[in-house]
Amino acid sequence: MSTGENHFDVVVIGAGPAGSTLAALLAGRGVRVALVDRATFPRDKVCGEFLSYDSLPVLDAMGLLSIFDDRGAERIRRCVVRARARTYGFDLPSPARGISRRLLDATLFEHAVSLGATPLAGWGADDIRRGELTVVDVRGAEGELRSLFARVVVGAWGRWGRLDQTLGRAFVTNRSQRHFGYKRHFVRRNDIDGVIHLYSYERGYLGVSNVESDRTNVCGLVHADRIRDLKGGWEQFVENLSLESEDLRDLFTTSRPAQEGFLSSDPVIFAARSPVQSGIIMIGDSGGIIDPLTGNGMTMGIQSALLAAGSVIQILGGGRFAEGAIDRYQAAWHAWFDDRLAWSRRTAWLLGRPRVLRAAIGTVRSPRAGSFLLEKTRARLDLVEHLVEAWFQRR
Repeated sequence: MSTGENHFDVVVIGAGPAGSTLAALLAGRGVRVALVDRATFPRDKVCGEFLSYDSLPVLDAMGLLSIFDDRGAERIRRCVVRARARTYGFDLPSPARGISRRLLDATLFEHAVSLGATPLAGWGADDIRRGELTVVDVRGAEGELRSLFARVVVGAWGRWGRLDQTLGRAFVTNRSQRHFGYKRHFVRRNDIDGVIHLYSYERGYLGVSNVESDRTNVCGLVHADRIRDLKGGWEQFVENLSLESEDLRDLFTTSRPAQEGFLSSDPVIFAARSPVQSGIIMIGDSGGIIDPLTGNGMTMGIQSALLAAGSVIQILGGGRFAEGAIDRYQAAWHAWFDDRLAWSRRTAWLLGRPRVLRAAIGTVRSPRAGSFLLEKTRARLDLVEHLVEAWFQRR
């Protein structure tokens, strides 16, 4: 393979919603992008599969929202919180979407490739070496090695990856905030059409909502301490939950699995991390993780890709606009996401304590509290639309 085939303007490591969105935005501008992911597509992944309404302007501008709607993505208009037979509900200001990661990730990846991104699915990134050009060493499924040379490298590998340890990121050693996620698809429940249900239990929570293909997604999160001595896997954990809560017992006894067994995640660590590390621009969960209960994780990935795209263009353009571009990205990232992360942690504390939550639900009847927390954990639609308009009008 010739040297030229290994040289790119940008190497994006990770082809989830953040990485593939960024690759598509850049490739559409004629940037030579390599899109690297250890997995091949379509692939399943532990995720709440809830796409918040504040990501939809980006997907619409990319021409993808109609594709998802045509494939049957669920329109979710309401949220109901459940804590030991007590419920609290509120409407969303605009419909969100329930969409599986199999459909979302594959569609975004294929879209990026159709615009000119070089696909390297099935290649895992082993190492990053800084120099005049950054070198990313990747390894294929058969063990073959390849070195990619790039002017800009973007980290989009998600919540946890071997490169986090290679880069010496401090959060990897944090044990106090370590959680694990689990997920399973069930046969579609028509009784929850258009609604996402959040269930509270000790030191964790789970969400239930419909996605396309007549499936219901059940996805939960639990602190590592609760499963340290667990025997019997996630099936046993779910059975234990059913003994703790009538709500959860009803959920699992009336749901029929559509997927063999539960999927589980790598560690999910809610500790501070930087959106720029060793000169590498981080997007999506690589830059910072919002609690899944907010339903804003995939959306933050998509929005951070849009923020990063402008900075990458400035870096590649050189001159005075390149100076400070990474610092401006970091400042924009904090302005867009810091408050969301802080409010998500406060809300997660409450949702992981069902007795406290049940008491709160008993005293708060107005839907304004839910609307307030919704507002605090996502972007204003007008700001997203302004960002989208600014990017797409520059083409």
